[in-house]
Amino acid sequence: MRVALVTGCSEGGIGHELGQKLATNGFTVYATSRSLSSTETLVHPNIKRRVLDVTSDAQVRAVVESVMEEAGQIDMLVNNAGVLAPGPTIDWSAEDIKAVYDTNVFSIVRLCGAVVPHMAKRRTGMIINIGSIVGELHTPWMGIYDPSKAAVRALSEVLAMECTPFNIHVMLVAPGSSRSKIIAKHDDFMLAPRSLYSGFVHNIRQRLEAARDSSAMAAEDFAAEIVAKALHPNPPRYILTGGHSTMFRVLAYLPRWLYLYIIWRMFSKPGVGAKRE
Repeated sequence: MRVALVTGCSEGGIGHELGQKLATNGFTVYATSRSLSSTETLVHPNIKRRVLDVTSDAQVRAVVESVMEEAGQIDMLVNNAGVLAPGPTIDWSAEDIKAVYDTNVFSIVRLCGAVVPHMAKRRTGMIINIGSIVGELHTPWMGIYDPSKAAVRALSEVLAMECTPFNIHVMLVAPGSSRSKIIAKHDDFMLAPRSLYSGFVHNIRQRLEAARDSSAMAAEDFAAEIVAKALHPNPPRYILTGGHSTMFRVLAYLPRWLYLYIIWRMFSKPGVGAKRE
């Protein structure tokens, strides 16, 4: 039986559904999250739940070693764990930015560093990195999150080349909008004290809501599409899917200055009663 290690499997998110879908497709799935309680609803007989903080070198090594001891192989690694980072760019402290990158970017290097040697020995394997369309088409009010996902894209492209000698396939997934509880964690978003952007709180919340509007793809449907393409005899290296996918494809062809002008206009309109300072 094939074995998959999936990060960020908390209930209500993409990783949760990816783990479920892989299990129904015959994988033994090691579904990980920072707490076991967040994965309680993953009850498929092929799913084994593990605690994993992807920012911990020691935990990553321990979990990968335990999977290898128990299953003897890892055929697929899904780097899904991530955090959102809304708000004006200059309001972020260096320490908080490091924490975002530790989860969104450095964790991929940690997991790949632990898993790829085992795949390389068998000269087979697949790595799926969950990035975002905003890693290519940036938006205001996500000045820390968007660059972290741009880094995921660059990292995936380099990994794809460097894993070629070992017959390891690397796939980057760039979701548009999808229904996930990651947005709900920021429903009470507040600006930093004395922020220059007090007149733009409405726009920041508008930007957050754009990720879960009526066109957002259900996490279950998203997972079904990703797993189907991953298990294809000739899987792609890049997948753009989710809500607004067609719009993003069109926007990508615009001159960069025009795209940035349009996207700023979308997310800078005053709300009712809003004032610009």
